[in-house]
Amino acid sequence: MHGIVYQISTSHIDSDDYIGIDTVSEGDMAGFNYLYDTEEGERSELIHDLVERILPKGMFTLDADNETIVYQGGFEVWRKSYLGLIRTKTEAIDEDNIMEWIGPAYQLQKAIVNPLESPDYFVLESDSYGTAERSRELMLMVGKLEAGAKLYVGEILGYHT
Repeated sequence: MHGIVYQISTSHIDSDDYIGIDTVSEGDMAGFNYLYDTEEGERSELIHDLVERILPKGMFTLDADNETIVYQGGFEVWRKSYLGLIRTKTEAIDEDNIMEWIGPAYQLQKAIVNPLESPDYFVLESDSYGTAERSRELMLMVGKLEAGAKLYVGEILGYHT
């Protein structure tokens, strides 16, 4: 499987502080065999994909530079729908299936760690070393933002498992 690792911060990331293929470690439920550099020409497309496909609809827009992501608000509404998803997944667990290998308990665990259900990882440090995490850490950061706040994209790496 292939995916993307996005370096994102609430402060500008200098190119000297971009993560590299040898400076990223794996966080909770994160696993990859190797990282690779993406093509420079892909960067704009990958950032656009992040805003349009991965992040919750309508919560973010691209700034005029097509590099910076602007938070528009809406976390409270998203959090409410996310809670509904967690409740639904919890209700699916019973004493007969609680220990199933990839059963409802595992599906609940995945939803908690990766609420955006994305194959992509996020490094939220603004220096050259970081930990690739599932989307929970990103959404915890988003929950602290005010409308109009900016998220800066640093390096974008690919991964293969």
